[in-house]
Parts: sequence; structure tokens; C-alpha cells
Amino acid sequence: MQSRTDTTPSASIERSIERGEFSPLYLFYGEEDLLIEETLQLLIESAIEGPSRSFNLDVVYGAEADARHIASLASSYPMMAERRVVVVREFDKLPNKDLLLSYILKPSPTTSLVMIASKPDFRVKVYKAIKEQGIPIEFKPLYESNIPQWINGRVERLGKAISAEACELMPAYVGRSLREIQNEIDKLFIYVGEKKKIEVDDVNSIVGMSRQFNVFELQSAIGAKNIARVLEIVERMLDAGEQPIGIIVRLTRYFQQLWIIQDCLARKKSKQEIATVLRLPPKQMFFLENDVRSAQRFTSGEVRRAFALLEEADESLKTSNGDARLVMTLLLYNIVKGARAEVHKEKAQI
Repeated sequence: MQSRTDTTPSASIERSIERGEFSPLYLFYGEEDLLIEETLQLLIESAIEGPSRSFNLDVVYGAEADARHIASLASSYPMMAERRVVVVREFDKLPNKDLLLSYILKPSPTTSLVMIASKPDFRVKVYKAIKEQGIPIEFKPLYESNIPQWINGRVERLGKAISAEACELMPAYVGRSLREIQNEIDKLFIYVGEKKKIEVDDVNSIVGMSRQFNVFELQSAIGAKNIARVLEIVERMLDAGEQPIGIIVRLTRYFQQLWIIQDCLARKKSKQEIATVLRLPPKQMFFLENDVRSAQRFTSGEVRRAFALLEEADESLKTSNGDARLVMTLLLYNIVKGARAEVHKEKAQI
């Protein structure tokens, strides 16, 4: 894995994992979800060899799981491997977690049970037991003074250099979220191409310009039905030279994803099953929750209407010499405000 630096709260546990020293119980919690996901990925890859991973890895969600089933999974012996891993996401939401106490007090030595929580209360018996029997790790946001060092270490591990000034500038634009910073590093690597060192001018060109105005932010604003933010973002994207046809293509894919999520929710599929249907890699699981909320804000009729509006705008842009900026503004206004008006109308009829 390429994320480890001594500035991270997980550095010591990562070194233990790399040495093949595994605990039967882990509790990962805190605000820095990128570090949680990367430490979890390191644990899974180190504990279970690739060919046997499908037999020895189970991932469940607390709100959809049962403590007895989790204990049963964790008590199972590994198949064609030395160790198995059981991951419980949203452990806070597990309704009968006290039933895990007997397992926690005597866990299987051939299983690593990883519980991921947001804010565990260590006064509660089950969390006390985990703290005593296992390894709890809080993934706090890094101190501001440590973030430039983290950026430098990440860029170096990815094969490039970055100036100290550029390291200081990035969090000024992006903030302290390591996930957000990593997204900007990915963009910078694409932008600089074969160039070996990232400089301040590169950060100003990419991070400073695109931080708030890109298709991902546009999708997020549409999903939140925030029309003011939607119109602001698309205006700045067009000013920066984004092609309207390209925006429409990506928004069509976005609504296709919302359509699939709506179908999965209607059929009572779990988050893990939705991720499988969408073929989301583990590193993108973080974004699923936001897309689920967006899918729930739109009715299926509104999504169908969005497809029709996108097709109409696409045809208008390709067959006429009209004002592309006006076409995009009307398109997005009708998707967001028009959909909202329909909802009010349906409620009035009821």
C-alpha cells in the first residue's frame, strides 16, 4: 500500500500487519475515513492470499446484520488459508451487539474481526471488552502541521517529487480531508504527465481552478437539489472550457446509476449488494452512501424525466446553433427545480 507515513495514527498497526502480526479483534473508528479504508485494505491483502480471499473474507453492515451471525462467521475456520477476515461496517448500528460479548472475550485465533464504528462509547460493556481484548485505533484528522509531510510522502511513494511550497499550498485550497487531498493528487499526476516534480504553478492550475467546479461537484449539487450551487458550478465549468456535450454524457451516466440504486432499494438489496451490482471497487464504497441519499431524493418519475431532458438538450446542442450556455442552464434548472415542482404537485393531489 502506498499511503503509510509516520504522521498517520495507523502507522504502528500497519507496520505490525506488514510483519504478519495480526490481532483477532480490531476496532477502527474516527473521522479520517481514507486512512480507515487503506488500513483495512492492507489488513485484508496481508492476511489472506488472493486466490483464497473469496472464501475467507466476509463484509457485513451493522444495520443489516445480526450479532449471532457475525459470531458464527468469525468462529468459522479458514478455507485453504491460515486466516480469515470478517469486517463489520457501521458497527454502531448493530442492534444486538451485546450478544458478541462471549465471542469478544474468547475470539478465534485464526480470524481477524474488524469492527468499523464512527463514535464508540467505551463506557458500554461491548466496547470496553473490545478495548481490553483487541486493538482499538482512532483515525483522527492529521494536525495541520503534519499534512504537508503526508502530501510529500504520498507523492514520493507514487513516484514523483513535490516542492515544499506546493505541499503547503494544497491544504490551503482543499482543507484537511486526506481523501479530498488524494483526489487532487490524482488530478495533478494526470496533469503533469511525465514531469517528475509537482510545483506551485501546477497546484494553482489544477487544484485552485478545479477544486469547487467539476462534474463530481455538479453531480453532488444535483443530488442535493441545490439549484443555486448547480448553476454556479456549471457556469464556472463552461467558463473553464468544459464541453456541454461531455457534461451531458457524464450526467446521463450519473442518472443511470441513480436509476440502478433506486431499483436495488425497491428490491430491498443491501449496500454491499448494491455495490456489487454497480461493480464498485472497495476504494469507492465511501461514495455509495451519498449516491443512495441522492437516489432517495428523486422519484423514479423524476429520473425518467431527467433522461428525457438530457436527451432533448443533447439533440438541441448537436442540431442547432443555439446558445449552449442557455441550453445547459435550462436543462439543469428543469432537472432540479422542475422535479421538485412535480413532487409538490403529487403531494397536493394526495
